[in-house]
Amino acid sequence: MGPESIETMQRAIEAWNREDLDAFLATWHPECEWRPAFPRSLEGVGVVYRGREGIARAWHGVRGVWKEYRLEPEDAQPVGDQLVAVGRVIARGIASDLELDSGWSALASFRDGLAIRAWDWLDREEAFRAAGLEE
Repeated sequence: MGPESIETMQRAIEAWNREDLDAFLATWHPECEWRPAFPRSLEGVGVVYRGREGIARAWHGVRGVWKEYRLEPEDAQPVGDQLVAVGRVIARGIASDLELDSGWSALASFRDGLAIRAWDWLDREEAFRAAGLEE
């Protein structure tokens, strides 16, 4: 796990926060899969999105519900060949006054400098547990 993985994660979060879909997709490997936190928070189930087309569907899904969905990363550290990132997620609903201010964590793997697999949680410790560690 090199510094380029942390840089890729930073670029992805920056693109997400400025709502730049093309830049966000450019951080994902073509064979990627993403299990974001937001479907579990909305639907109670985890959905896995595959490929850049799937990532784009997830993007549009969250943007269709939340007028704001911003990640505030606080730390990222390598764990073996994966990267654990933690921080906060701040979100505000479009059709309601629903607001979310929650801990957030992600566990990501990379190939060729791009994210190949990422799982997110609305919990600061879950990514560490998934990686076999405690924070």
